[in-house]
Amino acid sequence: MTTEQKDRLEIVKEVCSLQDCTLQEIYNFVMTGKAVTGPLPATANNSKTAALADGVYIITQDGNADKFTGSNLILDCDNPVIGIGIKQGDRGLIVALRDAANGEDVTLTTREDTTDYDGYIDTLIDAVADWNGEANTAHLKEIGLNPAIELKEGEHIPSVAELYLIYTNRKAINAALRFVGGEEIKGLWYLTSTEYSATHAWGLRLSDGSFTWHTKASYKGRVRPVSAFNYNL
Repeated sequence: MTTEQKDRLEIVKEVCSLQDCTLQEIYNFVMTGKAVTGPLPATANNSKTAALADGVYIITQDGNADKFTGSNLILDCDNPVIGIGIKQGDRGLIVALRDAANGEDVTLTTREDTTDYDGYIDTLIDAVADWNGEANTAHLKEIGLNPAIELKEGEHIPSVAELYLIYTNRKAINAALRFVGGEEIKGLWYLTSTEYSATHAWGLRLSDGSFTWHTKASYKGRVRPVSAFNYNL
């Protein structure tokens, strides 16, 4: 234990005698000096790391996930917020702070699919069960992803199921986006990476949850990038 950590431990002893402190809060403060949440690391006495609870999280560049409360402290300019995490059961995503293409409506691809692809999903019941956004996006890039959709490293276009997870938690996600200075997810048509056919892909209207398919190379809609959320930290 460093000198700084020992000093923090002495502070914790005094503070926690005045108020209730969890083991998690004590550990985080002693190790980082910040009042952050997150699972304890694996140790001899804690062999399994705990998954984060369901909810909305503020994700910073160093990978830290802080449960959104509406009063979170965001003070470290060298460790900026990069997205909003959403975890529900065994599913989770990090939602980008802004729509792609500067918030403009764009087509998904620049041309129709001429690849030998067997991943089309032409029934709604199967489309809403598609969580393969990363693989879908890789195929769209093979076809010719619209260059206006600039994806950062690790980002992909959400599949239908991934976008539906965002839709069902849109209110809470938007509250967190407002808090960190991001752009709210609008109640508009958003494109997904789940392809209906060589010419069409599924879209979701986030005002009412309507699904339908649109032409990939001519129909324009919004795109909100997402990335994987490692909630088993």
